[in-house]
Amino acid sequence: MHSKRLLTGTCAIALIAAGTAASFVGTAQAAETGHYYSSKQPYVTPGSTVYSAAPAGYHPIYTESVARHGSRGLSSYKYDALLLNMARTASEEGGFVSESVRDTFISNVNALVAANVDNGYGMLTGQGADQHYGIGERAYRRNSSLFSQAASDGGTISYQSSGEARATESGENFAKGFNAASANGLANSTVTPLAPAGSGAASIFDKTPNTLYFHKVDNPDGSQKTGVAAQIAQEYGDFVNNDATIANAEDYIKGLPQSTTSAQNLLSGIFTQDFIDSIGTDSSHKWYNTTDGKKHDATQTEYLNCAANADPTVDADACGEMSKSIKSPVDAAMDLYNLYIIAADMSNENNSAHSFDFNTYFKGHENDAAWFAYILDSEDFYEKGPSYSGQSSTYSIAQPLLDDFFSTIDNRLSGGSTVATFRFAHAETIMPFAALLKLPGSTTQAPAVENPQNESDVFNYASNDWRGESVTPMAANVQWDVYTKSGIDPVTAKAYTPIVRMLYNEQEIQFNSSCTPVSAKSTWYKESELKRCLSGISTEESPLITADTGNDSGTGRTDTDTSGAAGGNTGNGASANQSSKASDKAGGASNTVSGTKTLASTGTDTSSALLIASVSAAFGGCVLLIARRSLQRP
Repeated sequence: MHSKRLLTGTCAIALIAAGTAASFVGTAQAAETGHYYSSKQPYVTPGSTVYSAAPAGYHPIYTESVARHGSRGLSSYKYDALLLNMARTASEEGGFVSESVRDTFISNVNALVAANVDNGYGMLTGQGADQHYGIGERAYRRNSSLFSQAASDGGTISYQSSGEARATESGENFAKGFNAASANGLANSTVTPLAPAGSGAASIFDKTPNTLYFHKVDNPDGSQKTGVAAQIAQEYGDFVNNDATIANAEDYIKGLPQSTTSAQNLLSGIFTQDFIDSIGTDSSHKWYNTTDGKKHDATQTEYLNCAANADPTVDADACGEMSKSIKSPVDAAMDLYNLYIIAADMSNENNSAHSFDFNTYFKGHENDAAWFAYILDSEDFYEKGPSYSGQSSTYSIAQPLLDDFFSTIDNRLSGGSTVATFRFAHAETIMPFAALLKLPGSTTQAPAVENPQNESDVFNYASNDWRGESVTPMAANVQWDVYTKSGIDPVTAKAYTPIVRMLYNEQEIQFNSSCTPVSAKSTWYKESELKRCLSGISTEESPLITADTGNDSGTGRTDTDTSGAAGGNTGNGASANQSSKASDKAGGASNTVSGTKTLASTGTDTSSALLIASVSAAFGGCVLLIARRSLQRP
């Protein structure tokens, strides 16, 4: 939209990471060792992806997904604006450690500002476009027989967006990749939207904020929710904004001594100690997002701070929120960290026209980057993820989306022509959805301690696997493939119940342990069983398929349709069963912590959390490592 999108297709490295600060025992899963980008982690493209074949006789009938938008730039003129205001004071007071450091720092921030102005604040970057283009290609290949049949039978594709521009643009690039892979076989076979997200390429996208932007009453297009959707959003906002346990936990974590230590470590390479010590001590050393850096009322629009060379009539986000401020060294370091992590999503925009380097401020400071990732993760965990024991408000808001997943399956089974629904949304959509489904990393709640006294009273990396970089990286996605079987099930004397398998960031995983698969260690589940274990809808149907499954001990297909005849397989990949056996050898340490609650602890004594990471491999590829970890029921 704002710049030419270049397809890159590089395979990033992902490793299990450990170790940050002394009181802070490492991450359970770091997408890139030593970087710690939190939820700004760029999407890690799967290497050689292996999917299990369906049980004998089943064929694809439908597929659906929800995805976070791809990599983006800064959402608004905020962190960059505040650091420029602080840098202005530091320049006046000789607060930089040297003139060269001063010039480089200001140049880096100004270049990042210029890149965001050119690309559009909050808009998809070149990386983000590439990410969804690739996901679209692979979505077609995985279910090519379904889509080939749909092209012959008049099947249609439904594209949906939250209505936010970056979500819609992500979908546009997904559609480009999908249509390229399908030779445009279904390019003109799309569902006519009730509320088009825009014109041109955006015209095929239906704005569905009730299911994709459920966390706010105000929709991205300026309209407001009504009825039940408005009530859900309002109750969620009231809870998060007024809950003492959440507020106190976040304040406790940010106020830990390591925050000050890490801030000092990062800032001391740029600013003098005297200047660092002065931050927050008086009005001259507190900075607001205004033209003069002073505190002003929002009605004093003459102090509205806008990025250099931006056109606010075109890009309103290029003007920052005036209430944002730097009042402490921790605030300043956190703003610097936010520029560092967003720069990772702007590699295409980091060019000769505006070149920047924020990695230089974090070299040798990996533990400090990890600490600030922990602070950001704690905010997302408490407000949008599993949060604390005894409450469900932070993730039950995703129930309308889960209901929509089931209803679109049922519409297809009832004779509907829509063979796929592709939804594009936000981290605020993925995080609660992951907690609602109890996906890997989103199974454990923090203790319900209103006034925390030590780190065991709050979310911490030592006892909880939740990480923004793995739960909701840029372009994070949840995909369901639905298969059915012709004829009558002799057990129920009815049509065969469809079966479903799930992909999380394009990796095939089991549903949570309260759900029973069609056979031991399978990744396929009857829809009736998923409605029971995920939505509490009772069923008398057995979750098992007693006939020959044709798959559990076989191999998988790689990057292709998995609807082989009679459930047979081709390829040399490891099956889900083999992966489980391999991971069992690695062992599963207990993850039980006093005062915590495991979300996946319903129905069975243990749950399987799949800790997924891509690791660099020989021959230029990536190897998928799936470790099965046992979590004891509290």
